[in-house]
Amino acid sequence: MASISFDKKSGRRTIQFKDIDGSRKSIRLGKCDKKSAQAIRTQIEHLASAKANGTAMPLQTSEWLKTIDETLRTRIGKTGLTESRKSAILDEYLEGYIQQRVDAKPLTVKKWLTTRKLLISFLGASRNIRKVTAGDADAFKLHLMGMKKVDGTNKYAPSTLAKHVEISKLFFNAALRDGVCDINPFEGIATSKRTNPDREYFVTHEQIQKCLDATGDPQWKLIIALSRFGGLRTPSEHVRLRWEDILWDQGRMIVHSPKTEHHEGRGSRVVPIFSELRPYLENAWDLAEEGEEFVVTKIRSSESNLRTTFQKIVKRAGLTPWAKLFQNLRASRQTELQEVFPTHVVCAWMGNSPKIAQKHYLQTTEEHFKKAVQNPVQQTSASGRNAPHGAPQEHENTAENTVSSEISEDSSSRGGTRTPTEVPLLGILSPVRLPFRHSANISKSSNGF
Repeated sequence: MASISFDKKSGRRTIQFKDIDGSRKSIRLGKCDKKSAQAIRTQIEHLASAKANGTAMPLQTSEWLKTIDETLRTRIGKTGLTESRKSAILDEYLEGYIQQRVDAKPLTVKKWLTTRKLLISFLGASRNIRKVTAGDADAFKLHLMGMKKVDGTNKYAPSTLAKHVEISKLFFNAALRDGVCDINPFEGIATSKRTNPDREYFVTHEQIQKCLDATGDPQWKLIIALSRFGGLRTPSEHVRLRWEDILWDQGRMIVHSPKTEHHEGRGSRVVPIFSELRPYLENAWDLAEEGEEFVVTKIRSSESNLRTTFQKIVKRAGLTPWAKLFQNLRASRQTELQEVFPTHVVCAWMGNSPKIAQKHYLQTTEEHFKKAVQNPVQQTSASGRNAPHGAPQEHENTAENTVSSEISEDSSSRGGTRTPTEVPLLGILSPVRLPFRHSANISKSSNGF
């Protein structure tokens, strides 16, 4: 039999019963009238009896469980009388979900916590997830759209707003799979993140050289060069770069990417040691201490804030800091590589897909406009597939054809084929040259560094 205790001081009632192992279990009802408490006690007795006898609970008890408050349902579940399930209280569920996602990166968790805070602020911490409607989801999005900064501008850019909606959809999808809710109210809201063209900026070689000249710190020069000339993600890929990853004799380096490592076979990629980058790597090697493991020693965490210092360097160089300081360095590199190499090659070096490159990286530069104005657009392909039938094929004396003819002449005179790395296009690649006193088998210590 179950009993009801009553605290006269607080006005709260508690149901107590003896479990099959002899232990005493309690279910707090909070402030509850006597008649309601007795009705709940009757159902608890049915549940305890069914558990003790190994039988199914009565149909009326099963139906009663569907109608009770989620808090009471959770408390009953914790006693073992019913199958325990995750809390449907918004704050509690989101906290539990984020804690269990041990596979998520720290930066991802940080974004989730921000969205959770926004959802709780708008919907209420104690809101039952089951009672969140599609209308609530629409209202949440409109609420974010209406939030303003002190200067009256929108607090969230379209891409940021879409990200919060996307994360909210993730939360409710998880709740749906856990059986905590019956629908995902965010399912019908589009989450396509629009890029803002006003934040795209192509950083020229002249501008980045001014930045390199504006700092006397070799490590900062290396960080800038790896970002602009190597196309590395900053700072996550910088901090993982080791000297053992620098293959001097092959003119390549192995870049480890935490952003893509959860995809099979994409934990690392091989990137050329571009001619613009090589001097800064060589200088860093010459200055490295004996036994030094990492290439970049200025920072050792992916959480490092490089933006503030780099912004000062840009200003010191006499330039106005551009939007997305490091992202645009990487985008600038991908844009100029795309002018010379096939898309699949560039994406393999940059560690992204053609779709992502097109959406977030490739830019239209001033050089594109200049070339379009100064040079006639060649209407026919090299194979003449698009030319009118029977039309003669003429080749313009463009820089590309000039380079090709020089290679052909050089190859025929030497009786061999010139390697791709020796083609002087845009100064992107240069012949392999080992740094002074370094080779594939020479290192700074017996440990190979």
